Amino acid sequence: MPGKIIRDPVHGDVFITGDELELIDTPEFQRLRRIKQLGMSSLVYPSANHTRFEHSLGALHLAGRLAERLGLEAEDARLLRIAALLHDLGHGPLSHTSEELLARYSGASHEKLTAETIMHSEVADVLGKLGLSPAEVVRVLEGGCGYLSRMISGEFDIDRMDYLVRDAHHTGVAYGVIDLDRLINTLQLRDGLLVVEERGLRAVEGLLVARFLMIPTVYLHHTSRIADAMFLKAMEMAVELGLLSFRELMRMDDFQVTCFLRDAGGYIGEIGQRLDNRRLFKKVVLLTWSSLGEEDAARLIELRSRVDRVAKIEREIAEDAGLEYGYVLLDIPPEPTYQEQEAPVLVNGEIKRIDEVSPLVRVLRMAQKTHWSVGVYAPEEHVARVARVTEALESYVK
Repeated sequence: MPGKIIRDPVHGDVFITGDELELIDTPEFQRLRRIKQLGMSSLVYPSANHTRFEHSLGALHLAGRLAERLGLEAEDARLLRIAALLHDLGHGPLSHTSEELLARYSGASHEKLTAETIMHSEVADVLGKLGLSPAEVVRVLEGGCGYLSRMISGEFDIDRMDYLVRDAHHTGVAYGVIDLDRLINTLQLRDGLLVVEERGLRAVEGLLVARFLMIPTVYLHHTSRIADAMFLKAMEMAVELGLLSFRELMRMDDFQVTCFLRDAGGYIGEIGQRLDNRRLFKKVVLLTWSSLGEEDAARLIELRSRVDRVAKIEREIAEDAGLEYGYVLLDIPPEPTYQEQEAPVLVNGEIKRIDEVSPLVRVLRMAQKTHWSVGVYAPEEHVARVARVTEALESYVK
């Protein structure tokens, strides 16, 4: 199959080989056209309707640029490009929104589903036809191929390079703009590690600052979190009622899950209508890391994985407020992490961690907890009554 040039709003011309087109034309990859990159964020940023499909093409493009910069051998460059292209095949509807439900109940992730898809679908057949091992592609994505794996998922990886600039472009939020050229052109391989030269340090800092600012502005925007919590509660109930399984949910696309919500009836259908018409629950209580303190924040994060306990707290608050279960939502985000401090930087011929040479990175590591907060949400007409019973929220979570 001949290659093709695809026009991308972020990177310009993206060159696709014939082999890569065969993978793009599989049903599993075409499904990504119907998976929004930012889930519910279009309720906040109306133009945030870009998909995992175009992000995957962008990752492929950056993989090619990086392979050329590093002078990778042809087979390694081909493997890197294809791994980048396929790295998001396992995403469920609304991307990370549905993945959160999967993680809560089964401990699985979209990466695991990506591996299953690559190994057991038409994608595997096409890879075999192209003389590539599906298991080798999975090994790259799962971290078993050294620097090739770090290029896909690492401290300054092509996945993050693309989604930051793409999300900034489609939301109109300028914080995600980074110097891709400088970053890519100052990366090199040294002793089997992907390292950035000292002259590229500002570009890496720019990447980390961009991510730091995009988290509260886009990825953890309070309205998106409320919409996510509503969606998750509706799907949680759907699974508990036996209307679908987690695996069925994760194989859906955005259109299918939207139709499911609309047709479900009862509470689930009401949530679907609310999301359709943007009649979202409102914030009742918001507790930050600093207001809670280290001990209570850590206890809440531990509580997050205990789905039955969170549901019990929601039920108790709802009953005390005279509401039915499902009309009070407790939202506990995951623990903030900042592993970029380990990114290797080449300084005067010596490899050092970036937090050893960048005071800014040390500040970002300390400041990350300012993005984290626990929320209680309820329908607008019930906010006052829920607020009265949650004045002492700590009594419910102890």
